[in-house]
Amino acid sequence: MTDMKQLPLILSTDATGTGTAVHTHDAAALVERLLAYMGLHNDACLARELGVPPFAISKLRRGSTALDTDMLIRMHEASGLSIGELRALLSPCRHRLPS
Repeated sequence: MTDMKQLPLILSTDATGTGTAVHTHDAAALVERLLAYMGLHNDACLARELGVPPFAISKLRRGSTALDTDMLIRMHEASGLSIGELRALLSPCRHRLPS
């Protein structure tokens, strides 16, 4: 896992590290940020860590299902982030933090 001191930088940048991506769907942004924070390579790895089938992550990304309490708790248990921190990640970051 990543050091908590690096969390703001990781959560404000996209997969390329440029910080320019703006996610339009909150759950999709949360999945992307959680992948980066946990150091996972893809949705299947995240699904395994959360103990859910891969299609559950896919549905979150597509917006065909809402982020429910069960999934939020699973994310909390797998990542070690508090529920408040996870909920804060639901809002897209629109600016890049200085490096």
